[in-house]
Amino acid sequence: MAKALILIAEDDTDTRALLSVLLEREGFQVMVARDGAAALRILALLQPDLIIADLLMPQVNGLELIRSVRAMPECATIPIIVFSAYTDGYLQEMKEAGATAILRKPHDFFHLSETITEVLAIHQNFRNTKASGE
Repeated sequence: MAKALILIAEDDTDTRALLSVLLEREGFQVMVARDGAAALRILALLQPDLIIADLLMPQVNGLELIRSVRAMPECATIPIIVFSAYTDGYLQEMKEAGATAILRKPHDFFHLSETITEVLAIHQNFRNTKASGE
């Protein structure tokens, strides 16, 4: 079974590279976008199994990205994990926009893999239930 394809939308080059390496070591396929606008261009071409997005990015920030993804019928159910150092003032907004999970950098770095696995399992169960008509 192929591992999930994860799209990382992160403007910090070092964080983007580190996340990429860590997730690839976990066996995930990884695509990267330097900001939310680049992530939306990728989403126009293919749908990943999960998106990890920073909150504060140039052009299209994390909240705008979440809202845009949720408005795209073909992408609306893709789980989105917000992984950002600046979550405090935005928690309610991120939840209302449709974030699946919210993790704080750098504190939750080691919980990221666990969260990805949990979110993907829940999403897969939801898709299987929906497909079987239950």
